[in-house]
Amino acid sequence: MGRRAALSALIVAACLSSPVGAQDFLGHSGPVGALAVGQDMLLSGGFDTRAILWSLDEARALYVSRFHDGTVTAVAHLDDGFVTAGQDGRIAVWDRGQAAPRFATPRGTSPVASLAVAGDGSRIAAGFFDGTVQVLALADQSIVTVPAHSDRVTGVGFLPDGQIVSVGGDLRFLRWSPDGELRANAGLPGLPNGLAISQNRAAIIFADGALRVFSADGAQLPERFLTDRPLVSVGASGAHIVTGAIDGTVWTLAPKDLGITAMFRAADGPIWAVAADGAQVFTGSADGIVRRWDALTGDPLGGERPDAPEEYTDASRGAEIWRACAVCHSLQPGDHSRAGPSLHGVFGRRIGTAEGFDYSPALQALNIVWTPETVAELFEVGPEAYTPGSRMPEQRVADPADRQALVEFIARATAHMDAQAATGN
Repeated sequence: MGRRAALSALIVAACLSSPVGAQDFLGHSGPVGALAVGQDMLLSGGFDTRAILWSLDEARALYVSRFHDGTVTAVAHLDDGFVTAGQDGRIAVWDRGQAAPRFATPRGTSPVASLAVAGDGSRIAAGFFDGTVQVLALADQSIVTVPAHSDRVTGVGFLPDGQIVSVGGDLRFLRWSPDGELRANAGLPGLPNGLAISQNRAAIIFADGALRVFSADGAQLPERFLTDRPLVSVGASGAHIVTGAIDGTVWTLAPKDLGITAMFRAADGPIWAVAADGAQVFTGSADGIVRRWDALTGDPLGGERPDAPEEYTDASRGAEIWRACAVCHSLQPGDHSRAGPSLHGVFGRRIGTAEGFDYSPALQALNIVWTPETVAELFEVGPEAYTPGSRMPEQRVADPADRQALVEFIARATAHMDAQAATGN
């Protein structure tokens, strides 16, 4: 922890001494997957292991944490601090202005998928990939673990009366008493991808592109089909429900009848996180920038989007498969601005040695040299088995022909960029 604490202190000092010129929030080096807005402050969590507390008015980083091992998957505000949760299965409670958590749960065997704080600030609920829900009482740091779902808990929230609602990959809607007693159990019409509490009801987004509202008993109320693409993020304020889709589209809706207030394009890829207050919407996507928008019109309120370096592409099957990799990796030499290192010239390089990227200790300890064969093996068995302990999300490429097309594209892209550099074009 010593090296990480020192690095965090340097980052904080740099952020505090250098004001951010634009109104958008620039500080993550990879996709932003968690957002929470509070009074005068914004909290963000990223694939780069960072959680950043921002001044809302100045778009200035007040504190940067790299406490979690892996992605910061969920964040929430407290009256006197904030909460972060991560891929490492930990929940950390922070006092504002302190360099270390006030309290953190031990590392878990399952990542945290969703997080919520009770209205009175006394309890935290966290949903995990293994289907459990943990309820943490802040007064005595006691934890109640509920075996809630048989699949990932995709959303959790507190109703105003302190009861907990959760939804999961098992297509179930559940409501729990504060002490963990099951009070309601209802089926869902599709795969839920997230949940936000709005006016004593649960606003749930689905993979079929619909936003549906449910009562505390799990009865379906209004619904709005927004797109034929999956909705992947949702948030709510008193005035708005906001949701983002996998193609970069964002909607703000009226909580009562789900009337569409605004619809706008916020990114060229998935909107991994959204948050809203009375006047603004905040979005997080793959480029690491948290952007702000007018909640009523969808107009951008921040600075201009910086031009991204031009990436090599072609019409091949390998280029098509690469698009999923490009969320976390660049093909530009030395471009480590995303969650993972650049893969330019990866073949022949020992794992964990690309200069300028902060690798996890687990990855640095592995003895792998990247070749077309080893990269193909990685995507055949998945990162969890091939590079255990790394921060890379679990994913596979099942078809051997697709794996071959991918490694050939990476080699072709590197050769193309090297040739351009040699000729000065």
